[in-house]
Amino acid sequence: MSFLSVAMLKLRPPAAALLLAFAVVPSATAQSVTEWSAETRTTLSFQLNDAVAQRVLPPGWTVAPSTAAANRGGNLNLVLIERQLVLDGRGTVIRSGTSRYVVLAIPARNAAGESNTIIVGGLSPEGSGAYDAYVTAIVARVERTATGLGEEAGQATEHWEFAAASGERIELRLSYRRAAPVKSHIESRVRSAKHPEFTRTYRVDQAGDVLRSAASPDRVTDLMFAATGAALTALFDGSERLLSVTSVPWYVREISVP
Repeated sequence: MSFLSVAMLKLRPPAAALLLAFAVVPSATAQSVTEWSAETRTTLSFQLNDAVAQRVLPPGWTVAPSTAAANRGGNLNLVLIERQLVLDGRGTVIRSGTSRYVVLAIPARNAAGESNTIIVGGLSPEGSGAYDAYVTAIVARVERTATGLGEEAGQATEHWEFAAASGERIELRLSYRRAAPVKSHIESRVRSAKHPEFTRTYRVDQAGDVLRSAASPDRVTDLMFAATGAALTALFDGSERLLSVTSVPWYVREISVP
């Protein structure tokens, strides 16, 4: 058993949860683990005009909207991420070991029938990232508070803010009533829109709490979302529709190549 497998076993809580919009793939037996991380996430699933989403996909790939009840028709996931611990394949802390960034991902399918998640954009203080897709963020900030009594699930508020020198900016203010999250284990393959031949495999254990969707009670009490700047308004042109909001209080991921 590798160091990373041992670390995952030690850190695994008693519950995990829902992962939206990643295509399931078979387990690989001979892959090189390159990264392990423990994170907290919030995911917004949007429905764009398919033609708008298609414009940012690489040749040979077409939009494959979600068929899940929670976000049926969703074709863009915006994932806000706070990484508490990031290790390389040898178990060494990468950079400071923590970071905050936001990712834009589209579910897509190619002519061969492969269904993958395509990373099409985002903002990160670490620059363009492994997928060569992110704008460098000069602001990457999150504030989070939670309250509760006894065995109550409690309430939480989040404020995420990302900004780039080139004018791109994403902000989310969110308040909600919490509930018990749902456990899930997912294996998926993720590609870069700029370099679709580049593939990474994710193995994820997580706990997800769907706060708003067509298939569940709405526990969001306040929400403000804004996306501005040239790299973002091409997608967020005012016609997008927010389908679901999911809080992921813990997310443990192992990445391997391919």
